[in-house]
Amino acid sequence: MSKLHIGQVKSSCERFMKTMQLGDVFEVLTFKKDRGFRVAKSTNDKFKIMQFGYIEEVIIGDIAEVGKVIKKAFKVEFPRSNMVWIYHHNNVESTNDIVPAPNIACFNYL
Repeated sequence: MSKLHIGQVKSSCERFMKTMQLGDVFEVLTFKKDRGFRVAKSTNDKFKIMQFGYIEEVIIGDIAEVGKVIKKAFKVEFPRSNMVWIYHHNNVESTNDIVPAPNIACFNYL
């Protein structure tokens, strides 16, 4: 888990996709962790991106196609964000097995 500035995330996503192995997944979430996208490597040259938040969609494509979807997802899901959370998951058999990250931005005030 790491927190990055929004300007660094696009280049980080490209770097992650080039070095991913089968079963690797990374998530990019807003600061409140209620919107974002998840990228999983499905075959040797195909990736699966799941966007959630304002738009719910799943697209399968190569690095170039997924890169275009990531660029659009940033405009839709992160319109005013400065900081985002990035989570890495290894050896994931199904993206449905990934447990959502706990929302640490919520506090219980007495």
